[in-house]
Amino acid sequence: MNNENLPVSYLFVPADQPKYIDKAVSKGAGVVILDLEDSVPAANKPAARELLKSQLSKLSDKGQTVAVRVNAELINLYEDILAIDLSKVSYILLPKAEEGAVVQWICEFIETLEQHQGCQLGKVKLIPMVESCLGLNNLRQISKASERVCAIALGSEDFANELGVQPTRESLQGICQQMILATTEAKIAALGFPGSIANINDITKLNSDLTLAKSMGFAGALCIHPKQVDEANKVFSYSEEQLIWASQVLEAMEKAEQEGLGVIKLNGKMIDVPVVSLARKILNRTNNAN
Repeated sequence: MNNENLPVSYLFVPADQPKYIDKAVSKGAGVVILDLEDSVPAANKPAARELLKSQLSKLSDKGQTVAVRVNAELINLYEDILAIDLSKVSYILLPKAEEGAVVQWICEFIETLEQHQGCQLGKVKLIPMVESCLGLNNLRQISKASERVCAIALGSEDFANELGVQPTRESLQGICQQMILATTEAKIAALGFPGSIANINDITKLNSDLTLAKSMGFAGALCIHPKQVDEANKVFSYSEEQLIWASQVLEAMEKAEQEGLGVIKLNGKMIDVPVVSLARKILNRTNNAN
């Protein structure tokens, strides 16, 4: 999957809380994630799985793109995936991903269930979450484990916890840079930002963190509150000026090619193949988002 096709905002909602799930559709998230992991107490996980099918149908009927975050522990992971109606889901988020071989096995398991449920093979994409040093060290193999892997997401709170630090720009920026290098090489997306996902009140700080993430190459962000959704949608969208610039670049290069030129000037700046490629990506991402 080309990362230009991915939504930019992903809102977590506890899978055992129908009242929150009902409200999530109106919050503007590109993807609503029904969470079976951290936001659901261990005692409630069986009940959350029981609710899953009806809640997935409800969201799907409303035209909402849906994901499910499963648990990392093998027994819960197995039960979680079995409980999913794959025809109603676009993405599965896999927390605490640490080995490419495990990711590959999970992708094969999903394919078996797609066959069993009569779904289109490869329909459901996987988004592993990197939340540990081992996961980061194995990021290249995780990113390339399967064509089903469409993005890697940063689990900022868990990663910072393993490091014994607060999830701040200073502690996470280097990790984010390594994510960008690995995901770009694998031609998939990176989701997240160098900061705390628990930050729901300091919108100025959140905007700054998201803006930095976008400038690094991140394609979107995970959110736990509608305020974050609004900000992610705003930051990861392109301004009218950027869209005009991109259109002008493509028009100018098309004219140049007709004249047999490979490099031209636009508004006093040189335009060549990499600049044209960036302009095309900006317009493609905007068109796919709409």
